[in-house]
Amino acid sequence: MTPLSSRPSRLAMTVTCAALFVLVTGCSSGGGSPAGTPHHTASHSAPASPSAQPSSGPAAVTAVKNTWQSFFNGAIPIPRRLALLQDGQAFSSFVAKKEKTSLGQLVFEATATVGSVTLKPPAGASVVYTILLSGKPLAKNLHGSAVYSGGSWKISSATFCALARLAFGSKPGALPAACAS
Repeated sequence: MTPLSSRPSRLAMTVTCAALFVLVTGCSSGGGSPAGTPHHTASHSAPASPSAQPSSGPAAVTAVKNTWQSFFNGAIPIPRRLALLQDGQAFSSFVAKKEKTSLGQLVFEATATVGSVTLKPPAGASVVYTILLSGKPLAKNLHGSAVYSGGSWKISSATFCALARLAFGSKPGALPAACAS
């Protein structure tokens, strides 16, 4: 049995988990908590493309789950994962810097499972998820949000920024500029 003094603390594991999330996802904007409400929503007047994801019903729940799991899939290139994030391109330079760190190397081992999705009409969803490293939970029952924008579900910038704050603190320069609000 490992002595308590050599075990990572729950806080350290959560911070590591959040850092992994930040590095895996690489984008965000806005403020608030991970369960914060989305601050950008899709317009209902825009026509949906033939390949648009559903915005309601069981198929929308499945689409949110798939987006979340793809977001945490290290086999998917970062530019493609940035496209799964609300305002993702605003954070590409932040992700590029973090990707080159030793912690960034761990990112590609991280995955996520989704426990539940609750749709919040007209264009949002609350998500409860777990982040895993090498198949073992680092943080369970995290709360985040997704937004429906441009015909697809995206991880909310508020979710990303809340995890970035947890992982990197609020020191000047530690977070992407888009998380400043």
